[in-house]
Amino acid sequence: MNRVLGWHTRIGDAGLRLAYLQLLWIIHTLLGAVVFGAYPATAAVFAVLRRDRMEADGWAGAADRPSVWREFHDAWRAELVSANVIGVVLTAGWAVVVYDHRLLRAVDMGVAGPALQGVLWLLTLLLLVMSSTVFVLHAHFAESPGRILRRSAVLTIARPVLALMCAAVLAVALGLYYVLPGLGIVFGVVAPAFAIVGYVWQTGVLPRASGDPVPLPPSRDDAGATTDLSKETSRV
Repeated sequence: MNRVLGWHTRIGDAGLRLAYLQLLWIIHTLLGAVVFGAYPATAAVFAVLRRDRMEADGWAGAADRPSVWREFHDAWRAELVSANVIGVVLTAGWAVVVYDHRLLRAVDMGVAGPALQGVLWLLTLLLLVMSSTVFVLHAHFAESPGRILRRSAVLTIARPVLALMCAAVLAVALGLYYVLPGLGIVFGVVAPAFAIVGYVWQTGVLPRASGDPVPLPPSRDDAGATTDLSKETSRV
């Protein structure tokens, strides 16, 4: 009975934490006037969830953390530029893919139509996979947006099963939110992010203490605690 109660307590605590992270995502998206806030807020979600995994695995110093708000806000500010660069690339890619799908439906391409459709669906799948993996890589590696995007593409080719699993998580979440919009409000970004970070972390594809981490500028919360959301510089 105590074990069952313990599980219920942990599940409840995890649910409340995810709901709070989603609230922080909404607030920081609005702080960035939506257009400039959504992608940095998404990057901050992945940064906090990555730090959770580090703490759970007993990384040195990982448990020395400020409040969730301070940790999230610091990550959001640090990623305002790089996350938006990644976001612009992804948004442009999705805009082109959606436009091409509509174009192929509206215009008769003759015998080339099926081949073009096949190529376009492959590109759509690649973009879905990159969209599902790019921010977990961005949270872990201190690299430029271009290198992170390239790393995501390489991961898709080198680890197709892992990449497809991440894409499946994102696709299922979007499907559930379409059927049950209320879930999207409460757990929109954080639920798939939580699943993706947990899955990618346990596969071991991300290097663990295999290089000197590059710390972001430390900051202090109200109690004076410091946060050091370090990123790895080593290669997968």
